[in-house]
Amino acid sequence: MSQAEPGMTLAMPVFHPENPRTVLLRAGAELERRGIDRLREMRIPEVWIRYPKLELISRFVSPGVAAARAEMSGEVCAAFEAVGRSAHAKLDFPAYRAAMGGLVQKLICDSDSAIFVGELVDAGKPAMRHGANVGFIALLMGLRLGFYMLRERSRVSAAHAKDVTNLGVAAMLHDIGMTRLPEPVLKRWRATRDEADPEWRQHVRIGFEMVRGNIEPSAASSVLHHHQRYDGSGFPVRRTLQGECEPFKGSAIHIYARIIAAADMYDRLVNPASDPGDDPNERPGLPPVAALHRLIAGSDRGKIDPIVLRALLAVCPAYAPGTMVRLSNGVRAVVTDWSAHDPCRPVVHELSHFEDEELGERIDLAEEANLVIAEVGGVDTRPFNFYPTSPTEFDLVHAEKAMMNSAVGQGPEGVELKSTAA
Repeated sequence: MSQAEPGMTLAMPVFHPENPRTVLLRAGAELERRGIDRLREMRIPEVWIRYPKLELISRFVSPGVAAARAEMSGEVCAAFEAVGRSAHAKLDFPAYRAAMGGLVQKLICDSDSAIFVGELVDAGKPAMRHGANVGFIALLMGLRLGFYMLRERSRVSAAHAKDVTNLGVAAMLHDIGMTRLPEPVLKRWRATRDEADPEWRQHVRIGFEMVRGNIEPSAASSVLHHHQRYDGSGFPVRRTLQGECEPFKGSAIHIYARIIAAADMYDRLVNPASDPGDDPNERPGLPPVAALHRLIAGSDRGKIDPIVLRALLAVCPAYAPGTMVRLSNGVRAVVTDWSAHDPCRPVVHELSHFEDEELGERIDLAEEANLVIAEVGGVDTRPFNFYPTSPTEFDLVHAEKAMMNSAVGQGPEGVELKSTAA
């Protein structure tokens, strides 16, 4: 929005940040000064505009997917507003499933748009924005992980095992229990971010009770377990027959919960203001590349299922198409293509000046070993760039093939499930 100018033409619709189902401006509309000022007042983070010779980016942003995503985001807002008004509010689960199912169909029909390239909900409503983002990211991951869900849910039918609609509904409502926590508990959480706080931890049980009986039992259980960690460091714990507390870890955690946990962790790094009452101005977030770096090689390493982590890399680009960047040689460019196999070496096109109508040189960073992305949005990203230590380290398709080979007795040859970064 800082670079929006009168006369620019919208390439995608602009949705109302407080009611995402309402279109403020349609694709094809020409921006005017008064409209730009109003969009800034409403805290619209970005707009997509038509740019000469950059039509190649359009395959990553589908108006149909955007509209379906806006419908889902609107249902998240409606759910949180309902429980905020009344402790006895009835949640509209059929509407949530319908919105999520519609989004699934749009994503299946337009798979190039099945990546996370921005937000729709107002940053002034952090809990709603977080629910919408986690719902969308978890859905994207679930669509990529059909093969894995088949293996992890082998006791149910194949169609049921790969169902992502209930996964998406559970993800969008995963933190609904936060709305029922007493204000002193929320205030303490905002001040300390202490995940060991036993009263704050109750939000997972509260949320579970709110959705139980209305969505698939496994999906409801994932609301209870979305703070589990693959290395066993999450909560809640279970009691053994001997009365001892034992953490959930590895594949003992349901695959739905593992997926939602990854989406939740990622969005909380990019948008730390994610809970009721949070102030986005007081809790600045990380750029996507920095968030992914922390999950792969930083303090959160090992907390996400390695296969699920590959799916996260496949749907949340470190540098999303359309992102304006500065390279280490000082050149300004725009990301025009990317690969989840090597997320920090996308294809970019040089932009000498944003106002120019001529597109500069195409640069494939995978072929330029001495050139890296150095800055995004004023943030130095060089410390966060990460690179695969082998050609297949981040390759989800390779993991699928290796898993299939293992199932037929050939062994998981070539599968490297650890995640490293440079």
